[in-house]
Amino acid sequence: MEQLIQTLSWIAAALQVPVVVAILYLLARGLLALGGFYGLWSDRQRWRRRIGADNDGHLPEASIGTLVAALGGGRRQAQPLQLAAAALQQAPTDAAWHERVITAFELDTDRQLGLYRTMTRIGPLLGLMGTLIPLGPALVGLASGDISLLARKMEVAFATTVVGLVIGAMGFLLHQSASRWALDDLSLLEFLSSKLREKP
Repeated sequence: MEQLIQTLSWIAAALQVPVVVAILYLLARGLLALGGFYGLWSDRQRWRRRIGADNDGHLPEASIGTLVAALGGGRRQAQPLQLAAAALQQAPTDAAWHERVITAFELDTDRQLGLYRTMTRIGPLLGLMGTLIPLGPALVGLASGDISLLARKMEVAFATTVVGLVIGAMGFLLHQSASRWALDDLSLLEFLSSKLREKP
């Protein structure tokens, strides 16, 4: 039994470095995603001003060409919305083709939302693991009177908890906003599709 307990302790201690590395990796990805998120927000504000959309998102009576040209005028022209709008304009006026383009857009946006979902779910989980793993050695240090070991392990435990919660909070907020944008973009693509198929 003692050997099993020692084996579990060794496995838990071996996981500490991978957990810390994963937390730092997710934090870096989250910060990069936050910067990209701001760029997307500024592009959306810019093209809405170009087409004259109001604060509620209502579109003006503009031509389809004007709307697509406004979408393509941003700095991030390789985004799923811009690609889907251009594909709709070039596709035949057939419902199946338009449905395929819109489905591809939904898959692309879902892949982008996947990072935010991962941050929301895995960030706090890694933070909890990073908290629990050092507690064993910390208790051993407390029992043996090694206060410096206890302090180091508790510092690691609290730091990983805080960073894990920050990652989860960033992922949640980014996912909420990006999901609303995805629904808004999907509605716009369906509007463009219906207008393009109305053309004689």
